[in-house]
Parts: sequence; C-alpha cells; structure tokens
Amino acid sequence: MDKFAQIGQRLDQELLHLRRFLEDRLAPEAERRTAEFLRELSQSLNAAASKLESHVASRRPRS
Repeated sequence: MDKFAQIGQRLDQELLHLRRFLEDRLAPEAERRTAEFLRELSQSLNAAASKLESHVASRRPRS
C-alpha cells in the first residue's frame, strides 16, 4: 500500500507543477494573443461598419 501512496503523492506534485506552468507561462501568452486578436477584429469591424454606412448614405435620395 505504501507504493500507492507514493504514486499518489508523485501525481499530486506533477499536477501542481503542470498547473503552475499553465498559469505562469501559458495563460499570460494566450491572454496577450487574445487581446491582440480582439483589437485587430475590432478595427476590421469598424472598417466594415464605415463601408456599410457609406454604402447606405450613397443610396439615399438627395433633397
């Protein structure tokens, strides 16, 4: 039974190590890249909205 306890402790240690790696290294980079993507998407959506407004304005009858 002692072997099972050692295996369990080792698994706990490795899982803690993995969690720290994910939180300290992987998550910040993923968050940075997501923020960059959202900014680029926002710019693209803004440009598309401007084009759509311009298209609608060009179809309006002038008084």
